[in-house]
Amino acid sequence: MALGQYHIFLVMSAALLLLNGVSVPAAPEGEIIGGWTLIKNISDPHVQYLGEYAVTAYNEEKGTSLKFKRVISGETQVVNGINYRLDIDMIEDNIVKPPMDKYQAVVYEKIELVSFKPLLD
Repeated sequence: MALGQYHIFLVMSAALLLLNGVSVPAAPEGEIIGGWTLIKNISDPHVQYLGEYAVTAYNEEKGTSLKFKRVISGETQVVNGINYRLDIDMIEDNIVKPPMDKYQAVVYEKIELVSFKPLLD
């Protein structure tokens, strides 16, 4: 299929979806699409994992040895995936005091559909 025909195919497919009543979900009341939303359960293990991941990735990239303690607050932003803006508390150990006690990291997490098929009864 030529590039021009592919473009027309995409436009026609989008038009058919709209004509069949497929709509884009609206943001919940009080939220702005693409805006930041407060994370309500900051102790969620996944949120804490992302905070620890951010510190580990930073240490590997910069050659530092910061120590993760916990995520203390954060927000999410839905884009083509999810951005997590996390405020992270660092551990002060007896050997090295971190330059600062708290850091902010943004972690991008993209969700992709890997498989989708009907279940057989």
